[in-house]
Amino acid sequence: MIRAEAKDTLWRWRELGLAAALGALGLYWASASYGLIQIIGYALSAVAILLAIIGIQRGRFRNSAQGQGVVTFIEGQITYFGPYSGGGVTIEDMSCISLKTVAGEKSWIIEQPANVALIIPVDAKGADQLFDAFAALPGIKIEYMLAQLSHEREASVIIWQRDTYLGANKYLH
Repeated sequence: MIRAEAKDTLWRWRELGLAAALGALGLYWASASYGLIQIIGYALSAVAILLAIIGIQRGRFRNSAQGQGVVTFIEGQITYFGPYSGGGVTIEDMSCISLKTVAGEKSWIIEQPANVALIIPVDAKGADQLFDAFAALPGIKIEYMLAQLSHEREASVIIWQRDTYLGANKYLH
């Protein structure tokens, strides 16, 4: 039927494929129709462009899911179950996210105050859900994260850090 590598590649870029199909339908309606269907065609084409941008970002973030452990992201809680370590952290408790090569594999280091850092391999099963978790963080630069993810390096690089220095909501008066 279809090779496993081709199937994995198609699944990795699935949003981009959907965007191409919607864009083609929208352009067809916009060019071959009149009135309301033409307007819907233009709107569908615009939605397809936005979906393509999101699909490219998600496709760049996804990996093979052949690494160790399982990641879940449910109701603002990231949980990692690995063969040697594991744990959980909520979005609100995150203080820093960095990317580092640990034991020969790229890993996310998620720090939280007063707890041990959570180390999640980039290619763990379900790690693509971390895109949604990271995108919800205030002030994160998605393109910077994706650029750092594509580079090979041994040193740790900070992807995002919570700005808590002298915040106005930290004081009673």
